[in-house]
Amino acid sequence: MNSRYLIVKLLIFITIEECSSALDGFNGTCDDSFSCGTISGIGYPFRRHQDPTHCGYPGFELNCDERNLPTIDIMNLKYQILGIDLTAQILRVVREDMVNSICPQELVNTTINHELFDYTSSYMNISFLFGCPFSSNIVGFGSILCSTDEISSPVLVLPGIQGPGDCKTSVVTPVPVGFLDPTRLGQVLREGFEVRWKVGRTCSGCMRSGGRCLYNNDTGLTMCGCPGPTFLADNCSTTNKTEVGSSPSSGMQLFSTSFLLVGVGSWRG
Repeated sequence: MNSRYLIVKLLIFITIEECSSALDGFNGTCDDSFSCGTISGIGYPFRRHQDPTHCGYPGFELNCDERNLPTIDIMNLKYQILGIDLTAQILRVVREDMVNSICPQELVNTTINHELFDYTSSYMNISFLFGCPFSSNIVGFGSILCSTDEISSPVLVLPGIQGPGDCKTSVVTPVPVGFLDPTRLGQVLREGFEVRWKVGRTCSGCMRSGGRCLYNNDTGLTMCGCPGPTFLADNCSTTNKTEVGSSPSSGMQLFSTSFLLVGVGSWRG
């Protein structure tokens, strides 16, 4: 009986050591903080496009150019990132096709993935109406002159979400609540808008406890990778770090935990 127990303890110890080493290497593939373009101090849920997929949450991949602002794709539309507030979980973005134009060049609405983001409460929508008949008497902020690859004509700007009606198409985008001055439209649009991301909210606690947030491709969940011995948990302070004890029950507890850790081998980098 004693020899069996010693063998079980030895197997448990070897398995835990192997899992710990594997997860240490897994954690080491991601940076706690990184720079992208002209913005520094970026962390999870964001990752650079060249980073392994487990370093960031899906939908938060950044394209980096050291001389320019980073960009992110949201719902198949590219945005320049003007600022990232990791503490408040707020991202300020501007449509890339409107950085140098008062009118959208891509004739699609500004939409966000509400599974990942929410608008902050200080924005409202306006609509650009393209290709309207000259006899149109629609009342809004007025008309502006701009052209796209598809349409070249005066464009009407209206408050709220408006369909094209008699016009060829409409494009909706957010502006600050209370916006009324069409002469400031270009400046307001270039300042972009803010969204609050809804994932990775436990990361601050994970980092305070000495861990690093990682994404599990198999479960679709954010996990906290904790150091020595390395486990995956919601928070390193709640991780079971019990060492092999002197009783069969403690040994079997770690033996069970070690089998859970072996699953990290199925993570896709």
